[in-house]
Amino acid sequence: MPQPQYRPTDLLLAIDQGGQSTRVAIYSAEGQQICCYSAACATTHHKPEPSRNNSLNYEHVEQNGEEILAGIRECLAKIQQQLGGDVKRIEAASFAGQGSSLLCWNNQTGAALTPVLSWQDIRGEPYLSSIPLTHQETQQLTGLRLSPHYGATKIRWCLEHNEHVAQAQQDNCLSIGPIVSYIFWHLLDRKNLVDPGHAQRTLLWNLQRNEWDESLLDIFKIPRNVLPHCQYHNSHFGNLQLDDHTIPFTASARDQGASLFARGLPEPDSCYINIGTGAFIQRLSENLHAPEGLLVSPLWLSEMGVSENPADKKYYAWEATVNGAAAAISFIQQQTGLAITPQDIDSALALHPAGDCYFLNAIGGLSAPYWRTDLQSRFSENLTGEEKILAWIESVIFQIVINVQLMNQLCSAKKIIISGGFSKADAVCQKIADLTFSRVHRSDNADATLQGAACMAAGLPQRWKPVLQEDVFSPQQNPQLLQRFTKWQSAMSQWMTP
Repeated sequence: MPQPQYRPTDLLLAIDQGGQSTRVAIYSAEGQQICCYSAACATTHHKPEPSRNNSLNYEHVEQNGEEILAGIRECLAKIQQQLGGDVKRIEAASFAGQGSSLLCWNNQTGAALTPVLSWQDIRGEPYLSSIPLTHQETQQLTGLRLSPHYGATKIRWCLEHNEHVAQAQQDNCLSIGPIVSYIFWHLLDRKNLVDPGHAQRTLLWNLQRNEWDESLLDIFKIPRNVLPHCQYHNSHFGNLQLDDHTIPFTASARDQGASLFARGLPEPDSCYINIGTGAFIQRLSENLHAPEGLLVSPLWLSEMGVSENPADKKYYAWEATVNGAAAAISFIQQQTGLAITPQDIDSALALHPAGDCYFLNAIGGLSAPYWRTDLQSRFSENLTGEEKILAWIESVIFQIVINVQLMNQLCSAKKIIISGGFSKADAVCQKIADLTFSRVHRSDNADATLQGAACMAAGLPQRWKPVLQEDVFSPQQNPQLLQRFTKWQSAMSQWMTP
């Protein structure tokens, strides 16, 4: 086995628990990856048998918490084998994970009582009809909007419909929380803990006061004692034991938040975009009152309070999502009869259609800043298969641009830092640059979340200077693209008007 190439100085361990896999990596104190291992975790989609408790027959989207835990342990064992005695060089560790996925477990034995209910699972949606809160009131309390994708309705569903959960609650041994809390329960020597980023995604956490909100707990009928204790992002979450070496876990965060720290402290004049299954747009802000349609999320809340040290300050992000990116591929395949390869996308992006060419994209729900779930996707008329691909990709670009423009209320973004599968197409980056009038910087970094988590574990050090290869796209005049963008906005307005 080849020996790892690193200087024998401080090392950092980072865990990224995602929807498709778990990855565990070791980083140097300057931010360079030493090694990385992954373990797949399956997601199942199924509709349960109709019953009086499930009259609407919502699809259940689930993962296996024990499988995820076993995958993490498998990766840790491989790291231990590769590093050998240099495991003792690991000074700190961190975790980044799926914000809205959760499960229930027995806090005496650690046994999982339910599967992991994925962030995609919306079985709790019927509860929202009885919630006496508007989206605006919910956002003022939590930074988020009412949504079944977040944890509160899923927690209530488990309390009311799972007999194992009901029995554990009766026996006073029930814990419910984001998957990070379950993993910490098993891996570390401290129990029932969570960070603000994961806590917020339950829709039960007060953004202003940094604590569980009693009014929201009452509204959703969730007892406080089943939830984990919330600590700051840079808290001591407990110790991981690898052989006879003790590694303190010094940071925990939601995956999208952690990714902003891949290069060190996020830049306040930059906008961060990741385009994969969906598109995520984030912008650093100290202002908790975002423009209508945007969300506000905690990135890094330090227990040290405010000081001159940047690592001791509080960082939040204005945030937006666009759902119909790669998540729309199967729909587009059906509509075009094409495989939708990278070559198909590149070819479509080079087109210059003479007539109307747009796609009103409601795949997965029309998200920020519109937030509509009642619309059906549709194309403009008489498009070829290639033109439909172009219209689809540009619908994602156009919605991203709308959200970037809203975030520019902070100040105009001088730079856009882009990542994710769709960003590999040069034309996607160039079109975003042309419409936002900002330079777009693309780095081929598939491990931004891991790298950001490691930076958090190190305490956001100034010496964090990872070497990145970047492509830069400068804005250019593109009147045809601007014309299609204007036409798309007009069609969107008519589509959303009753």
